[in-house]
Amino acid sequence: MSNGNATISYTPGGSDDPRNLFHYMPSLPAAIVALVLYTLSFIALVIWTIWKRSWYMITLLVGCLMEVIGYATRIPLAIDPTGSRNLYICMSTCLIIAPVFYAAIAYVLYGRLVHAVGDHYSLIKPKLVAWIFIVSDILSFLIQVSGAGLLSSSGTDINRAKLGENILLGGLAVNLVSFAIFCLQIFYFDYRTRKSTLDFPSGGLRQKGWRQFLYFIYFSTCLVLIRQIYRVIEFAQGFTGYLAVHEIYFYIFDSIPIIIAASIFIIYFPGNGYLPRNRNDTFANTTNNNQ
Repeated sequence: MSNGNATISYTPGGSDDPRNLFHYMPSLPAAIVALVLYTLSFIALVIWTIWKRSWYMITLLVGCLMEVIGYATRIPLAIDPTGSRNLYICMSTCLIIAPVFYAAIAYVLYGRLVHAVGDHYSLIKPKLVAWIFIVSDILSFLIQVSGAGLLSSSGTDINRAKLGENILLGGLAVNLVSFAIFCLQIFYFDYRTRKSTLDFPSGGLRQKGWRQFLYFIYFSTCLVLIRQIYRVIEFAQGFTGYLAVHEIYFYIFDSIPIIIAASIFIIYFPGNGYLPRNRNDTFANTTNNNQ
């Protein structure tokens, strides 16, 4: 291409094409594999949720569905990276916001588990845990949505795009801090229960394996935390930063951790005896030797 006396060259449809919003050539096979895995996870979770009537898991279903939509819209963009801008906005919005719901289900499951074992082991009352952190996530969600809105409507306005990027980064930072505090809450609960003698009444094997389920929440939480840290660093570097223009990091630190986080609760579904069916029920008689 020529512009006056200057010559600007790029490969039409390539990674250096200014119309390519990715700034790299996205992998079609990777997008297809991700879509298949998230779709299968969503179907499995729907079946478990309906079968066990564990309606609190709908939160995770929403997050998983957003991932499905995100990768479904990524496929045509992988075929033509210079395609629809609206598709790109839809993909980015879904993939950025979806993990908020993965964090929310961790709050819900933790609150139920703590109440089942003993309310006094928690820094915050179990009934308030989910509400406090979900409100924080809603705030983060609204900030991220407003940032995404500015980005989608910025067009060629660089200043507006930069403002949207900074707002989006702020929303991610709020979510990261909130989630980190939640992780500390889990650590405290684990520590307190280890310092105490817990005596369970006769019951199902899964009730006696409540700490194992706590480790599943641990693991899922850490995976989401890894993703949150990655996204904050990515946005801090900007849309043309090193992480943003290398797709491999997106799959290593975003796609893979989140699909594993979903798969954990397919294999160890909470409604399959790991938690009481009624949120007000408990399965522990506690003798606390170390108050």
